[in-house]
Amino acid sequence: MSLFGWRVLNAMITRTFFQADEFWQALEPAHFKAFGYGNLTWEWYSGFRSYGFPFILEIAYNLAQLVSKGCQYRWGKDKADEVEYYCVIIFPKVVMAFLAALGELYTVLFVKKLYVLTFDKSDDKKPNDDGNVQKIALILSVTNFFNCFLITRTFINCFEMSLTSAALYYWDWSGGNEVFTVNFTKSLCIAAFACLQRPTNGLIWIVLGSRLTWNIIIKKQYSKVFRLIGKVAFCFTVVCTMNMIIDYHFYNKMIFPPLNFFRFNVLSPLSTFYGANTWHFHITQSLPLMLNYAIPLFCLGLTYESYSDIFTQIKMVVVFNLVVYSMLSHKEFRFLYPLQPLLIAISTFGALKLQGNYILKHFFLLLAPLGSVIIAFLLCRYHESGTIAVMKYLHDRPVVESVGFIMPCHSTPWQSYLHRNDIKSLWAITCNPPLHLMGNPDASAKLPYYMDESDSLYDDIWGFMERNFPPLDVNAPQQYTHQYEWPRISER
Repeated sequence: MSLFGWRVLNAMITRTFFQADEFWQALEPAHFKAFGYGNLTWEWYSGFRSYGFPFILEIAYNLAQLVSKGCQYRWGKDKADEVEYYCVIIFPKVVMAFLAALGELYTVLFVKKLYVLTFDKSDDKKPNDDGNVQKIALILSVTNFFNCFLITRTFINCFEMSLTSAALYYWDWSGGNEVFTVNFTKSLCIAAFACLQRPTNGLIWIVLGSRLTWNIIIKKQYSKVFRLIGKVAFCFTVVCTMNMIIDYHFYNKMIFPPLNFFRFNVLSPLSTFYGANTWHFHITQSLPLMLNYAIPLFCLGLTYESYSDIFTQIKMVVVFNLVVYSMLSHKEFRFLYPLQPLLIAISTFGALKLQGNYILKHFFLLLAPLGSVIIAFLLCRYHESGTIAVMKYLHDRPVVESVGFIMPCHSTPWQSYLHRNDIKSLWAITCNPPLHLMGNPDASAKLPYYMDESDSLYDDIWGFMERNFPPLDVNAPQQYTHQYEWPRISER
């Protein structure tokens, strides 16, 4: 409950903009499905996203509607509309706080489990007890800068991280002795669901699954290998069926979004449409940002010596993911977020090596965490808060005839924060990728010459205005119909 309360506070304080996917790939489709109005990005029209995560948020929105109906019966429609608006904002935050707390709980349990499994019990120089390991892991997680900034935001990566931490905890770390237990079944199902939400999550399980299979093979337990493969196939089939039902609920047709996701992000160069970074981006920027003050602890943890190969597997997963993600052109900090439980584990083992140093111990487990939390909460509260505040301003206006956003596409949330369907004209500059180039052998050569609406705007702002908007002089001749009208807010 303490973890949940901490993350609820974290979520309620957060009122800033980080990246568009926080709203457009989670809240907006859920709002669209729950309330029947809003706007969807090209991914949802083309079936590139699984609806598993937004479905949870849709449930929160449906609950908001139920609360509103109860208020309407008691206090009238005006009060009910006001309550519904605040529930639409708050309920998803509570959901994310719960998922965040659950993910962190499993992270701490996972670290404790690793410590028990990897520590040589014959060694009398035990650095500390299991309870202290759990305490250190908890501090490193709840005060981690990137966690405080990101974990309660509605990113699919946050949901993916929570799923990954649970799957890692239930994983068979014995080398094959627990593959037919209920816990391992849980791990397979959770991991499969995470992979269906974001296929790149499979990079974690490729390493762990291969190592587990190899450990069984070297024991010459060949029949167990085939039974394991059968169990994996069964769990994946069950989870995939459930996920397809959820996707059918949204798309109203049978569809398999992970395939489209893979085609766009891996088999075509179109993912670079949204930016390309240097090969070392994740090593020099993503990893340090996620670790923050724990960077020295992480480096110390890499030298941790274990009598088993479990810790080696963890380091292999981190390295393998870094290598693969570094090979992809399009990179974002949050792509590595599912590795956070593993990074916390390595950092915790590094912190154990400082137990004898009073000054360093208190710096890394008290002063640095405090500074990390303060900075993260300031960014959550104030940095880029205008794009959120403007939506509340528009919601509170009594009469709004039309609204337009002439700014980088998806720079604000949409109906998930505006929540009103009485505006006749509501539009924003778009930035749809050239999907017609998918499968085109010359896509790489043609992509640099493709210009979306945002590109056209910033290439020639004045020319864009002249082509797409009517003249400000009402007496000027109207030669043709313009794509946009100048938005206006009524003073009535």
